[in-house]
Amino acid sequence: MQVIIFMLFLLQSPDNLGHIPSVSPEMALLGAPQWEEYICCSQPFVYENLANGLGFSSPNSWMIADDFNSALYSGYIDMIEVWAIYSSSNCTGFSIQIRHDTGAGPGSIFGSTTSASVSHTNTGFTNWGYPLWHTEIEPIQSLYFADEKYWLALQTTGGAGAHYWLCANQSWADMTYFSANNGNSWSSSQTEWGAPYEQFMILSADVALERDSWGGIKALF
Repeated sequence: MQVIIFMLFLLQSPDNLGHIPSVSPEMALLGAPQWEEYICCSQPFVYENLANGLGFSSPNSWMIADDFNSALYSGYIDMIEVWAIYSSSNCTGFSIQIRHDTGAGPGSIFGSTTSASVSHTNTGFTNWGYPLWHTEIEPIQSLYFADEKYWLALQTTGGAGAHYWLCANQSWADMTYFSANNGNSWSSSQTEWGAPYEQFMILSADVALERDSWGGIKALF
């Protein structure tokens, strides 16, 4: 009976799984930037906080975007971690975009690339009848970002079936945005599914730390 209910749900809502270095003038005055490996966005997976899985597979033209804010630094994203469900087989690649912020969701593309390598690790958890995967994505080209708010937009490539990026209820920053047409237009998760979601993700980067802001960064810990 549970399997039948799940299948009916997917037919009704197929796009989600269901609720449960450029140096600024200021830096030039301070001297050359010091590059450090840094986690510029930390929204790690916690099973107890799992709320839904949102479609982001290219055969369906689905794309998901979530925001991150790099107010204290600029740098290059060189590793992306997400948690996902792959309904038939795991994806083999990703399309990756950094988008400007419009004040009301993701805007124009600031930078884009594809994945150089993708690795999947089974978390040991299951939900909706599927295993939950931790996926690490290394971009072919590191993506530059400056000291402002951006949106990371992802879409899987390769693999079979639908793919779903796992999310929590909103608690970190802006809610997730969804595109059903490969990023040509966007709607909020509140509009799309009636709930404000945020994606589980970790972004690692080589960042240029300004000499006068390193103390400010350390003060955050």
